Amino acid sequence: MQVFKSLFIICFTLLSQITISQETENKESEQSYIVGFGPTFELNDGLTGVNGRFYYGVNESFCFGPEISYFPYQEVDKGYEKSILDLNLNAHYIFELGEKLGFYPLSGINYSIENERLVKETDESEKKKEFGLNYGAGLHYKFKNLFLFTEFKGIIGDLNDEFITIGLIYNFL
Repeated sequence: MQVFKSLFIICFTLLSQITISQETENKESEQSYIVGFGPTFELNDGLTGVNGRFYYGVNESFCFGPEISYFPYQEVDKGYEKSILDLNLNAHYIFELGEKLGFYPLSGINYSIENERLVKETDESEKKKEFGLNYGAGLHYKFKNLFLFTEFKGIIGDLNDEFITIGLIYNFL
């Protein structure tokens, strides 16, 4: 059943991207580079980290690029700590809701590295590395070329997780 679910999500993501690509060909092209950063919050264990991103804007509506989120070791239970390195390649299609407000669904691929360790008893540690698929949505508010954004992202895979990120992005036109 998990394989069927994963295949369905992959096919849906690819089909969505093909449709979006066809729509973007018809729009006026205004290419740009987008750099952003901000705090991010992991929802399963309550971890706090930092997110950075570098996107290429094909036009005003479609952008894609790599993201990285890092959560240093933090206590999740007494004597038990966890750290996450989250590498992503995401795509956004932006729907302008007004002159300054935009909404975007997000999809992409993920590679997560989770480190867990017992610090008080035996110093045992465990490392998990897995690929997954991203889904989510976000909102941004525009101040000229600077945007304030908030985003929800989930990961489907062996290391399922959910994140909330709040930050700033700058659009280099």
